[in-house]
Amino acid sequence: MAPSLHEVEHINNYVAKEPTLVVEHNTDDHVAFGGDDQWYYNPTTRRFDLSRGSTHKLVVDADDGIRNHRGVVIDPDKTLLVIVDMQNFFIHPTFRDHSEGIKTLAPLLKVIHKCRQVGIQLAWLNWGITDHDLKIMPPAVTRGFNKSLSHEKGHGWHVGLGANLPKEQGGERCLFQGTWNADIYDPLQEHMTDSDVRFDKARMSGLWSPELPFHKWLRESGKKTLLFAGVNTDQCLLGTLTDAYSWGWDCILVGDCAGTMTDVMGAKEVCDYNVATNMGFVTDSEAFCAAESG
Repeated sequence: MAPSLHEVEHINNYVAKEPTLVVEHNTDDHVAFGGDDQWYYNPTTRRFDLSRGSTHKLVVDADDGIRNHRGVVIDPDKTLLVIVDMQNFFIHPTFRDHSEGIKTLAPLLKVIHKCRQVGIQLAWLNWGITDHDLKIMPPAVTRGFNKSLSHEKGHGWHVGLGANLPKEQGGERCLFQGTWNADIYDPLQEHMTDSDVRFDKARMSGLWSPELPFHKWLRESGKKTLLFAGVNTDQCLLGTLTDAYSWGWDCILVGDCAGTMTDVMGAKEVCDYNVATNMGFVTDSEAFCAAESG
């Protein structure tokens, strides 16, 4: 869906008001990336500095044999861990066998604990639709949740998003706000705190429009660096990360904290490659949890 005239005006105003950041770096020793809002690459340490002059730094190391750099320096106060679609509907065995999603739980919990230690806030970004969302939803989005009834009725597609789930799956409307199936996966809820923020979405991406609550909150919060975890890597996670990249947020994918049910064509590996070489950076839970203050 193309942005409305109001959204285009909002985008222009947002860009015009973006503050000029002045960060003192010796450009003889550092390579600058960006316009007013800059990253700096240090050829000596082979690290990218995303801290924008902050005195509160966290150094997340990387294997330069794999990533072609030695890691990134971030400001924990301006960093957010975005956990995408770790919901009962996608992870709970009542609905499916998402072994790759379950596999992310152990490393994700370690990353959450590290974030608590260093002061990085968490955001839980989930599907949570309303009847109004369904009314204005593009057909391509609803098709993504269709289920083939060829074995039962011999024809066609059945719209699953917003439909009543089978009784054995709770009988609720699929991914509707306030339902158990749309809630955060049960084992993760005990690790949530009052400092976390939570947002619903009705598209693959949680940042497709500047009018979305998550988009507005991010701009107002002053967060600059987004760590990404969740499911599915090549779908909702990548969709949100791509929009974040286009809007100018730093994007770091925590690879082993992201999973997908797409088991063909190296889907996860392609996502890792594109993020690492174009849209941002890729790390893993071990490197992130070993990060030290710079």
